Amino acid sequence: MGSRKWLWTGTLAVVLAAAGIVTAAAADHVVSNVTIQIRSKLEPGDTLPDIGIEGSTVEAGDISVSSSTNKYTVDRAEWVSSTSREIKVGDQPEMKVWLSAGGDYYFKGSYRSSNVTVKSGTFVSATRQDADTLLVRLRVNAVKGDFSAPEDAYWKDNTKGTARWKRPENGDSGKYEVVLRRGSAKVHTIETTSVSYDFYPYMTVAGTYSFRVRTIPKSEKDENYGKSSEWVESDELYLAKEDVSDGSGRTDLGVTSPSPSPTGNTRVGWQYVNDDWYYYYPDGSFQKDSWLKVNDKWYLFQGDGKMLRGWQKKNSHTYFLSDSGDMQVGWVQSAGRWYYLNPTPDDYEGAMFQNRWANVNGKMYYFNGDGIMVEGWNQVDGNWYYFYPGEGNKAVDTWIDTFYVDRDGVWKK
Repeated sequence: MGSRKWLWTGTLAVVLAAAGIVTAAAADHVVSNVTIQIRSKLEPGDTLPDIGIEGSTVEAGDISVSSSTNKYTVDRAEWVSSTSREIKVGDQPEMKVWLSAGGDYYFKGSYRSSNVTVKSGTFVSATRQDADTLLVRLRVNAVKGDFSAPEDAYWKDNTKGTARWKRPENGDSGKYEVVLRRGSAKVHTIETTSVSYDFYPYMTVAGTYSFRVRTIPKSEKDENYGKSSEWVESDELYLAKEDVSDGSGRTDLGVTSPSPSPTGNTRVGWQYVNDDWYYYYPDGSFQKDSWLKVNDKWYLFQGDGKMLRGWQKKNSHTYFLSDSGDMQVGWVQSAGRWYYLNPTPDDYEGAMFQNRWANVNGKMYYFNGDGIMVEGWNQVDGNWYYFYPGEGNKAVDTWIDTFYVDRDGVWKK
C-alpha cells in the first residue's frame, strides 16, 4: 500500500471474574465471565496483517492482544476473515482467540453473550475445548470511512440515454445514487447497485442532458459506518426534438390504473378523474412527483399524480401554475401583489424572483424575500432607492420631493 500505514492497535484484556468453588477434593476456581476489549484504528484500504505470538502476547503488525493477569495466557489467534481481501467501509474482520487457563482456574462448560462481553466489537461465540482451553470468536467493530467514488461516468455509445459508470477500484460495497439533469434542471433520480441505467424513458423534452453519480450507503446500518462519496459528472448528450421519448418504460410512475385490455388501452394522455387532472401513459402508468412538458407548456404533478395549480414550491424554488395547470412566466399578480417569474428557459424557468433585481424592458425592479415587487423608498444592499408606487420601476437621475437619486438610482444623504 505504498507509504500508507494502517494502525490497528488492539488490546485484548480479558477480565476473568472468578467465583470460588470449594469442595472436599479441590479448591479450583471457575471463570464465570469474560470481558474482551478491542481498540482499533483500522481504516479502509489495507489487508489484514499476519498474526504471531511472542510470549503471551498476540502480535500482528501494529496489533497487540495480550493478557493482564496470571489467571490465563493467550495461546494463539487467527483471522477468520480473508487476509488477502482489501478492507472496505463497513467490514467487520473476524478473529479466533484461544485462551489457556492458568493456576487453579478452569473454564466452565458453556459461555453465551450474557457472560462474554466484547468492548468495541461483537461477540460471536465461545467454545470450551477442555477445562484449560476456551476458544472465543469475535468481530471488530465495522471499519469507518468515506465510500469511494465511481471511477468514471459516461453515456454508452450508440444509445439515446444509457448511463454507464465504473465501480470504485477497491470495490466498495455501497450502492449508487444517479441524477439525470437537463441543463441545470433535475429530471430524475434513482438508486441502484448496477453500473448502468437507461434514462431514455425520462428524456421527454429536447435538450442537453447529463448525469452525476456517487456511491452511497447500501442500508441504514451502513450509514453508521460510511459517508457518501463525492459526485462524478458525465459528459453531455444532446437529444433533438424528433428523438425524444414518449415516456413509456418509466419505473417511477406507480401503475394504479387497470392494465390494458386485450383490445388496447384508450386511457392515455390527459384524464379527468374525481375532479383532478392526471396524465396517463400507454402502459397505464401516470406522471407523478415531477415536471412534464406538454405542447410546449410545463405542468407539475404531485406524488399521487394529481396536476397542481396555484403557488407551488419545488426543489427550493417557488412557481405559479394557472387554473389550467400550466407554469407561468413573467409578471403575475396575486392577492393584489405583483411578482416576477423567471422567463429564461433552462435557468430555473418560472422560478419566482426573490431578493433580486429584474431588468424588464429596460426598467429596473426589485423583489423582496417574499417575491413581492417593492414600491416607494426601500433599502437594498445598504443603499436607498425609490420605486414608483403602482409601477414599481426604480427612479433614476431625478428629484423625489426634496431628495435626489443619482443615475444609479441611489439616494445619497
